Amino acid sequence: MGKKVYLETLGCAKNRVDSEIMLAHLHRQGYQFTSDAEEAEVIIVNTCGFLSSASQESITRILELSDLKGEGRCEKLVATGCVPQRYGSELNQKIPEIDGLLGSNGFEQIPELLDQLYRPDVQSKMFIEDKPHYRQYEEQSRIQSTPSHFAYLKIAEGCSNMCSFCNIPLLRGNFSSRSIESLVRDFSSLIERGVCEINLLSQDTSSYGRDLKDGTELAGLLHALCQVPGDFWIRMFYCYPNTFSEEVLEVMSSDLRFCRYLDMPFQHISDSVLKKMNRKITRKGIEATMARVRSVLPDVAWRTTFIVGFPTETEKDYEELVEFVSEGHFQHLGIFLYSDEDNIRSSRYGDPVPFAVKEERKNRLMEIQQKISMKHNQKMVGSVQQVLVGGFSPETDLLLEGRNQFQGPEVDGVVYINEGTASSTGFQQVEITEAHEYDLVGKILS
Repeated sequence: MGKKVYLETLGCAKNRVDSEIMLAHLHRQGYQFTSDAEEAEVIIVNTCGFLSSASQESITRILELSDLKGEGRCEKLVATGCVPQRYGSELNQKIPEIDGLLGSNGFEQIPELLDQLYRPDVQSKMFIEDKPHYRQYEEQSRIQSTPSHFAYLKIAEGCSNMCSFCNIPLLRGNFSSRSIESLVRDFSSLIERGVCEINLLSQDTSSYGRDLKDGTELAGLLHALCQVPGDFWIRMFYCYPNTFSEEVLEVMSSDLRFCRYLDMPFQHISDSVLKKMNRKITRKGIEATMARVRSVLPDVAWRTTFIVGFPTETEKDYEELVEFVSEGHFQHLGIFLYSDEDNIRSSRYGDPVPFAVKEERKNRLMEIQQKISMKHNQKMVGSVQQVLVGGFSPETDLLLEGRNQFQGPEVDGVVYINEGTASSTGFQQVEITEAHEYDLVGKILS
């Protein structure tokens, strides 16, 4: 009680939501917070273990912060999230400075874990379930850690798609949706606090509700969120193409508060690679989904991700991907190198593509995409757009910084504003005056 806590989040925005839940429960139990690790009596690292590289980054950061047990005020060091879930007690053995471990669910238990760590008869403690499952607690208290104008709302946890390259089902359990009622309550609370943009997250947003087997589906959730009054944006991330429905498109098109933006990971375009990835879709199916979306939302901005260097990816497969990207479909593109993990199904194929070849394939695609992104941005010059202004740019207080509806937070470019003023965060009408590969420049209209 009253101890100062420093909590550091690694990995994706979904991890950030988990950290916000921990912060809320710690606050409720009287813990204080600090942004300076050297001041903290308790240090918590919420880790990412999706890839070996992410796990290593998490472990490196834990080791760095463990120095503060001798040099700073740190009394207890706790690791939470996917790395403890993946490695369990092995993590304690490799890093004995760690006092406690909390896996990839049950984040509301963090005060209980700390309480046990401060008992004199406890050396270390693990709160890790063998098969993590999202607990259906309806009151998901959080302390918002994003800037005041945007927030994330996790609508489900886990994944049941069983893509061969992915360990999320092992780390996070099967797909498990929250109820519409609890999500509307959390959504409304964010809007009442003045949040202007809410970003819906899960591992597979398109499949929301299907696990409940009671008729609940994504379109129903979106329709319920539309009933909340206010001037705000709704943006969706991680929409799988396989189950993205006509009903969802209808709801999006009927309400301009839905950003004309769609994050839909495809991972590849070659049928042979998609099959080995267990993606349950073909190139024809991907293109049909894109055409269907374009027919209803012609101005939609696409974000997608691809994996290069999958063990069965041939030069022909890769060139097919190059050709597809070169067609210019995407405003935003992420490229990942295939990572041969010890807990994924595709490990049986080995890892025959050399790292240097993977890097070369990624760099070539990104060079192609940079030119495409530039063309998309150049089309916006001269237009007047609604921009969500968040305040001064972190780079310089001579510029304001915001995003239009085609730019997602923390993953895409921004709009730099070099003319005009805004008295507070919120929506402004901005004329776009310059275009760059990822960012735009504009001026606020009086």
